[in-house]
Amino acid sequence: MKSVLVTFGCSWTYGVGVGYNIDMSRDEYMKIGWDIDTCSKKSFRGLLSLRYDLQNINFAHGGASNQRQFRLLKNFLVSPECQQLIHSGTTIIVLHGITSTARNEMYFNEKKCLVNFKYDDSNLSKWNSVIVEHFYNHDNEVNRLAEEMQFINQYYKAVGIKNLWFDTFNHHQYPVDIDNLIENNSTNRDFLTYLSSSTGLQEFDDTYHLSSWKTDSTRVKFLVNNGYLNPFTKHPTEQGHKLIADHISTHIEKVM
Repeated sequence: MKSVLVTFGCSWTYGVGVGYNIDMSRDEYMKIGWDIDTCSKKSFRGLLSLRYDLQNINFAHGGASNQRQFRLLKNFLVSPECQQLIHSGTTIIVLHGITSTARNEMYFNEKKCLVNFKYDDSNLSKWNSVIVEHFYNHDNEVNRLAEEMQFINQYYKAVGIKNLWFDTFNHHQYPVDIDNLIENNSTNRDFLTYLSSSTGLQEFDDTYHLSSWKTDSTRVKFLVNNGYLNPFTKHPTEQGHKLIADHISTHIEKVM
């Protein structure tokens, strides 16, 4: 059986906006920005799958929180599909992007389902200020992420799954070293900063990017002006995804 690349993350991993071209209007972009086939083919996960002949099983989704992605990860790990892959000896590589801590997933009684939301732009907007004031602390969220990542790393080692973690568009200062974290020793390891520094931005701020379609950082402004993020939703263009795929490639080859 073909080796498998399992991907978790938010819109950057999913590939939102990768079909953008410079001649598009906003309305034209909004019609194609989430196209499944385009995102699967042209995103960095798609490029890596093609480059290394991997079957991509994708759980990344636009706007996804870390809580949602860890829930989906655990559901997958105990699923018959994953257990069959493990027992068959199939090479499994998990690529997992950590997103903004200013997101969450909660059960919403009015909708009778789990709701994934951002603290700055939410279906639960009337509760946002209360949640942020009383229940959200960034440093605590980073510590919890580190605990989850360490635990999952131990599971992967036990069952023979290969994996890589990455910070998507914000650098998180984890309290411990995390095995298999891309650019673990870097002080600016996130892909937003990587795209900026590798394409010529000399000085930049470290404003926490919320990925709410806003130019909230000098990095975002620079990358939009230079064609690596689109101007409408500020997601990586095809050019940006190619750079990210090349950046990940050396790490993929090491774990393979």
